Amino acid sequence: MNNIRKTKNGFSLIELLLVVAIITIIAASSAPFISRFLTANNLEVAANKVVSTVRKSQAYAMASKGSATWGFCKMGNNIRLYSGSCSTPTHHEDFDVSKVTVSGLSDISFSGIPGKRGEPSQALTITISNDVGVKTVSINNAGGMTIN
Repeated sequence: MNNIRKTKNGFSLIELLLVVAIITIIAASSAPFISRFLTANNLEVAANKVVSTVRKSQAYAMASKGSATWGFCKMGNNIRLYSGSCSTPTHHEDFDVSKVTVSGLSDISFSGIPGKRGEPSQALTITISNDVGVKTVSINNAGGMTIN
């Protein structure tokens, strides 16, 4: 007896097209969720950058790091941590916040005077927003922060 069996290896064109169609449908339906997640993440990251910059400038001033005035301000699309002055700093670190809108941020400094507890030059409320939501960072006259 001569029984020859033919086996088929691989995929047919219909099977391949079906898999590609399913993957395309899943990708297209998840795109809005991924976009919203990334936008929400940008808001959270920017708020964290603002808070960390405030705390860092306050800590540097309290520690009299470099015996200088430390502060933060907004320069274009950046939040700047600086020593000296915002426009002509002796030291600065810039953090990009171009993916959100930051309002209410002015030039705030913390004096390096010994015995001070990190009081800012003024109290203020910083608003960080984008299409997904709004975060506010309030700094009181004593240097305390509230984040909403």
